[in-house]
Amino acid sequence: MPGFSRRRNLTPGEMFPAGDPAYSVSFPRLRSGIRIRVVERGDPSSPPVVLVHGWGCSAYVFRYNLPALAEAGFRSIAVDLKGHGLSDKPVESDEYTIDSLVEHLRDILDALGLERPALAGHSLGGSLIYHFASRYPERARCLGMLSPVGLRGVPLMRLYRFLTPAVLMPILRQINPRVVVKRALKRVYGKRGHFTKRDVEEYLAPSQFPEYALAMRELLHNYDWNAADHRQLATVNLPAVGVWGSLDHMMPDDGMGIFVPLVPQIVLRAIPDAGHVIAEETPEEVNEALIGLLRRAGV
Repeated sequence: MPGFSRRRNLTPGEMFPAGDPAYSVSFPRLRSGIRIRVVERGDPSSPPVVLVHGWGCSAYVFRYNLPALAEAGFRSIAVDLKGHGLSDKPVESDEYTIDSLVEHLRDILDALGLERPALAGHSLGGSLIYHFASRYPERARCLGMLSPVGLRGVPLMRLYRFLTPAVLMPILRQINPRVVVKRALKRVYGKRGHFTKRDVEEYLAPSQFPEYALAMRELLHNYDWNAADHRQLATVNLPAVGVWGSLDHMMPDDGMGIFVPLVPQIVLRAIPDAGHVIAEETPEEVNEALIGLLRRAGV
């Protein structure tokens, strides 16, 4: 694209947390051989809270939650799932199914030596921690589900998949990703906040890696975004909170109604006028809900 090539991406060292001494960054290699990035804040001896992002995101989405949780007395840990951020980016389709990502999350907890942490997930990460807890209930202390998607579908998913066939990937990779990121952020914000130029650059940064677009395409096509239609969903009897924005176009009309029978201990909270990315648009309300959950769960 004219002019675009002259604008460089953030280097890995410039990406969040960009050398901030308040954070610890590590790159453990998992049992699978995949290396991931882990961003931590807080006393390593404090009770752990693991934050799991959604499609196309990274630890950056939790930049306002990590310090608040640490200040509240927790070891706050955000991970870049495989395919995302600065983690390895396998491009095989079977790496991005629900079952594969559940095992990926288990490998992450094992690599970090976390037996039973609190789990919080945003968007795809919200449904992923539910699937994880339904398979390994003994490995989660409680669940913080932030705008979770992936049980009852995502609006326009058929269109997104139709527009991203494998045969067109070489062409699609020529599209200016900065334009795509800006439009995506406009779509997921509500009326409570706005994104910045820095946000655009942070979300754009992983596109500098050739495997990133391919990995995102595989996740888009191979994760079961309609799991309620295709899987036997188990009851998860753990303390939980469900938080979403009232203007979140990616959520069903009844919000998180599907989780009420699946997670009997869940407490629901809709944030007025917020969109999909509540962790960064309305962090105060999200932090309050998560810390309340952790206190209720005795973490």
